[in-house]
Amino acid sequence: MMRLFKFGTAVAATAVTAQEVRDYKDYDFQAYLSEFSKSYSAEEHNQRKAIFDAKMELIKKHNEAYKAGEESWFAGVNHLTDFTDEEFSSYRAKIYDPSNHPTVKLTSSGPNPDSVDWRTKNVVSAVKNQGGCGSCWAFSATETVESHYAIASGKLLTLAPQTYVNCVKNPLECGGTGGCEGATMELAFNLTRDQGIALESDLPYRGADEKCSTYKPAVKVSGYVKNPTNDAAALETAVAQKGPISITVAASSWQLYMGGIFKSCSRTGIFGGDNTLDHGVQLVGYTKDYWIVRNSWGAGWGEKGYIRLDRSADDKTFTDKRPTDGVACKPYPKTQTVGGECGILFDTSYPTGATAPSDSVVV
Repeated sequence: MMRLFKFGTAVAATAVTAQEVRDYKDYDFQAYLSEFSKSYSAEEHNQRKAIFDAKMELIKKHNEAYKAGEESWFAGVNHLTDFTDEEFSSYRAKIYDPSNHPTVKLTSSGPNPDSVDWRTKNVVSAVKNQGGCGSCWAFSATETVESHYAIASGKLLTLAPQTYVNCVKNPLECGGTGGCEGATMELAFNLTRDQGIALESDLPYRGADEKCSTYKPAVKVSGYVKNPTNDAAALETAVAQKGPISITVAASSWQLYMGGIFKSCSRTGIFGGDNTLDHGVQLVGYTKDYWIVRNSWGAGWGEKGYIRLDRSADDKTFTDKRPTDGVACKPYPKTQTVGGECGILFDTSYPTGATAPSDSVVV
């Protein structure tokens, strides 16, 4: 048996930028272990090496296609490269059935800006790393509450996803059974409305389930808004008018992404064809060609922690054949129709009325 390698303990020293395609000609498993400060027992070493070698073949093959102009994004090694499928699956979590909340379609008095990037407005905190806990939903919600409070107050706080991991209740098993086993951004927004979210400095992230105990709320919200399902124009307007958005995506093919405009979910290929929603992330902007998405796998993954998702599939839909892996509550549907690259348009939401509460303490 392999031990579960904790994701937060190995982060790349430098992040690859969008234009750099690394040459792996003389790169081997020993170099990988050294670069990412990993070590294993003799037995596990051989198991991890086999995984690494297989992934390297995929990386080289895919990058040859990228250099030939056949692909729009390139792959590379990162702290996830030698993970088993089970471990990588635990790095994603299950989310929410969007039919259980009213949707709001924002109207615009004119065309939206051609591009928006909230990172340039000092309302997006530093990229985080969820570690070996299926808490992506908690990170997505935390990051979006941070952003909306910053927009409202001018103060960018670092809030505590551990608040949600510990205290969000999930009786209908929306996207999992709670905590590191999965829940939803919407449930997290509800907790923020009722009890608030703590500062990271007051409730540090543990990467594990812990008992919900007394904490001091730093931010509360009045509720949240659901955007219309599979509506690219509505999502673009929400980003332009309101700010960063919590979104659900199909991320099983993201493991080795290191740069470029990603469009493998919407087509078959070495990494493509899977539209099973299973991961909560934050949408921070867009251009006419791509969505700008922030992940929670550390700054050593992707484009310094971000991925650009192609928008040519904005008008296309795909079938998620395993809703139990992603965005459904009990009773689970057999399938669901998701829109856009990696299903980005299906389940999108943001909190409302972000304010700093009094110094009361909640349980």
